[in-house]
Amino acid sequence: MHIHNHGEAENRDIILNWLSPINFFLRQADISQEREKGTGGWLLADPVFQKWESRSGSTLWCRGIPGAGKTVLVSMVVDYLRAAFRDNQDIGVACIYLNHKEADQQPPTKLLAGLWRQLVVDRDIGSFVEILYKQHWEKGTAPSLEEVVNVLSSSIKEFSQVFIIVDAMDEYPELQREILLQQLAVMGSNVNLMITSRPNICPEPSSLPNLEILDIQAAQEDIQAYINAQIKLSPRLSKHIQKKPVLQEQIHAKITDTVAGM
Repeated sequence: MHIHNHGEAENRDIILNWLSPINFFLRQADISQEREKGTGGWLLADPVFQKWESRSGSTLWCRGIPGAGKTVLVSMVVDYLRAAFRDNQDIGVACIYLNHKEADQQPPTKLLAGLWRQLVVDRDIGSFVEILYKQHWEKGTAPSLEEVVNVLSSSIKEFSQVFIIVDAMDEYPELQREILLQQLAVMGSNVNLMITSRPNICPEPSSLPNLEILDIQAAQEDIQAYINAQIKLSPRLSKHIQKKPVLQEQIHAKITDTVAGM
């Protein structure tokens, strides 16, 4: 029995890595470790975010300048949602992190498959995926966009609600961006989309379900929390501030005024 179960697990891993070579769990974990604890709470408290969270089938598009902290906020939202629904197997959470340097390795098929991989954790991957693997593996071919969309849609239907968060849509090539957005827009009425980008990208309201726009900039309290953390990491700077406490206030004032929402 043990050998049989081990074989099944190994086959599952093979299929997962074949269909979805991009593992966003790793990227999410890396960014979460970089996030300063306690920052970003303002976004969770924002009425626009809360409306998006509670309204099934809605889209929240967050726009912000470079350095505003969009990627860090995305990691916070993903962690928040996964913690909030940890005990609810009927709600799924999945994310995509886009990077212009990796655009060649991130075609829409692999990104959508990456969402599927996150949604099937501790769940049956389904016989359809196993059949798809056998059809392509022997020929050495890759699944088509339509096949991957069908796999993802099938998994999404098993949930009452799915949150999909996509970071840095502006870093994705325009043609591929349109394909990705078109597919995400029709994933189902139980899907909540959250997308971040720079302000130069303006989505068409008719192209995404129940679209809301939220402008993002670094909150003053988050900047201060980050500065305090950096001061603690510097023994030399901490020693100076212990001798002259007013120096910390001067550092806060100068940096906060200079960064202008970054």
